[in-house]
Amino acid sequence: MSPSEEAGRASRGSDGIEHERALLAAIIDSTGDAVVSVDPVGVVTSWNVGAERLYGHAAEEAIGSSLASLVSFHDERSHERWRRALAGETVPSEEVRWRRGGIELVLEESLSPVRTDDGVVVGAASIARDVTDRRRVTDELAQVRRDLERKNARLERSNADLEQFAYVASHDLSEPLRAIAGMVSLLQRRYRGRLDADADEYIDFAVDGCNRMRRMIDDVLVYARAGHGAEDAEDVEAAEVAREVASALQASVEAAGAEVVVGPLPLVRMARNDLFLLLQNLVSNAIKFRHPDRPPRVAVTAEREDDAWAFCVEDNGLGVDPQFSTRIFRMFQRLHPEVVSDGTGIGLAIAERVVTGLGGRIWVEPRAGGGSRFCFTVPDRGGQI
Repeated sequence: MSPSEEAGRASRGSDGIEHERALLAAIIDSTGDAVVSVDPVGVVTSWNVGAERLYGHAAEEAIGSSLASLVSFHDERSHERWRRALAGETVPSEEVRWRRGGIELVLEESLSPVRTDDGVVVGAASIARDVTDRRRVTDELAQVRRDLERKNARLERSNADLEQFAYVASHDLSEPLRAIAGMVSLLQRRYRGRLDADADEYIDFAVDGCNRMRRMIDDVLVYARAGHGAEDAEDVEAAEVAREVASALQASVEAAGAEVVVGPLPLVRMARNDLFLLLQNLVSNAIKFRHPDRPPRVAVTAEREDDAWAFCVEDNGLGVDPQFSTRIFRMFQRLHPEVVSDGTGIGLAIAERVVTGLGGRIWVEPRAGGGSRFCFTVPDRGGQI
């Protein structure tokens, strides 16, 4: 090969190396990360566009300057990481904090030594990414989680206080009520007809009031206990429970001439007593608040709704005005005072407490042709109709 051919090949090889360097520089500049390299004493040897944006210094200003004069790390750990990289250690990605003009940034940075082909360390390189926004969101989410944990703790204490109050009301407060009711009932038995009509009426009012107060206390206790059956959860055949409810309400069903139809229902995982209590309240209300012009018909059905089962108890009774669709689930609410009932107005509040304890929701909607559809969801546990 002639000297001129050798010179041409060398020129082409040199051109190829320069092309590769230019291509590599273009690739580095196109990334959004800051890519910086320094020599063994910490003088900047390369500074890409990402570094210009992140650190706020142009490449012309940065190259040839000390990295320490450009980047103001305010924790010793950052300096130690650079020392490890210049000593030949590859330093894994880690979050570091850095200040630019008084502004604190959070960087995700990885460091590695720069070596010659012979393995000699001639500097270190950094790839850094601004994760300040991500860190802020993470910190805010962590704060929200802590706030929620504190609120949940307060709520649990409140629920515990409510349950404790219910126990006290059921036991300690019931005792003087029983004594009063006993005395008033004694007056009723001994002196009915021996006093005037007004006295008989007053005594009857007192007896009824005592009985009603006792039922309210008992129902408050049921309310406090409702929705705490997670530890008693089991696979329950909902159709079987619905039939048990219909059997338990047989006297009311026959007295009202009602028909209770139980459709195909799924297997659900929950406390059996909670499901019984839930369906009992809804079915008994459907019978109780019946329309005067037609015999009550109650249907219990279920259908799939995303990752839950939606149960519905449908009736042809008096219905619920949509403006009361939320209020009806509050304690001691009566929307049909004209209906004579021995209930306390807490049944739907108990139903809501059971459903929300399961992580579901409960609502009422008007039924076509009159009446109501009370629906509630139960998270699916893999059961099939």
